[in-house]
Amino acid sequence: MSDHLKFITTHPPFRVNDYSKVDLIRRELRAIIEHQDSLHIMDTEIGLDSALYDVLEILDGYLDYEPSDDDMGGEPPMTMTEMHAGAWKQHVAMHS
Repeated sequence: MSDHLKFITTHPPFRVNDYSKVDLIRRELRAIIEHQDSLHIMDTEIGLDSALYDVLEILDGYLDYEPSDDDMGGEPPMTMTEMHAGAWKQHVAMHS
């Protein structure tokens, strides 16, 4: 284990919040991936690198999340009145 994971609560000065712990774990995963990449193909753990890349991708998505990346702002594509009017027209057309 590297020096990155010294956040275990055995040392009170090293107590950090959970977000920082996850960031430290992400750094440790990157170090493991670099180590696996430097090994000869016969010395690597089968499937470990792909699993680590998957986990790292998830952690990157969580830790590097930027709310402005989502297109959740602005007006909805149609108002409730427009939606109900369209549904009513469809209902009338189906029963005519």
